[in-house]
Amino acid sequence: MAPSLVSHPSTTPSSDSANPTAHANTIATTASDFPAPPALSSTSHEQQREQDNPTVVPAALLSQFHFAFLIRHPRNSIPSYYRCTIPPLAAKTGFHYFRPDEAGYVELRALFDYLRAQGLVGPRIAGRDAGKQGQAALDKHGAADIIVLDADDLLDAPADVISTFCRSVGVDYSDDMLTWDEASQAHAADAFAKWDGFHDDAIRSQDLKPRQSVSIFFSCCCGSVACG
Repeated sequence: MAPSLVSHPSTTPSSDSANPTAHANTIATTASDFPAPPALSSTSHEQQREQDNPTVVPAALLSQFHFAFLIRHPRNSIPSYYRCTIPPLAAKTGFHYFRPDEAGYVELRALFDYLRAQGLVGPRIAGRDAGKQGQAALDKHGAADIIVLDADDLLDAPADVISTFCRSVGVDYSDDMLTWDEASQAHAADAFAKWDGFHDDAIRSQDLKPRQSVSIFFSCCCGSVACG
């Protein structure tokens, strides 16, 4: 799980995968870092709730969902999106233009902040002890955990991240979740047919396993050797 959205309120979601052994505990800081929003009067609460709602979905309906946020650093997601809008891939995707404002980061952040302010997620953070203050709020409101999954964490430590996610949403984890067969691939291809070309690599994959770090060695003009 990723701390990006919950521990840096005023910044774009980011990731730090330099220490793969820490991924199982990288949910955020502590629940006490996120104080409850100020209470509204009973007469104005519902009006204010809808006025602040950044979506077209009524707040009453949003309250029935258990939200999880999957994020990816813009340095990876934006080039990937751009590649789908230029030749040769554009011929397959049907997208022949690139609009940075369609990346969705602003909208994602707005939804996250709204759900937090309305008490629809948090204060407990998935994989962390809520603490006395957080547990009291959870007992009162019954809100779902804050779940933010960073794609880099998922690629570096898939079993740790997915098992933590499963515990949060009340699903039994199994290592079988990390592999899939041809029938599953066919189902995914059908489900994402509208977005042909955007998810080809994922659809062709057969499993999710920790990625391997790569070291690059090169010699510069002075004869020294560097790696990265």
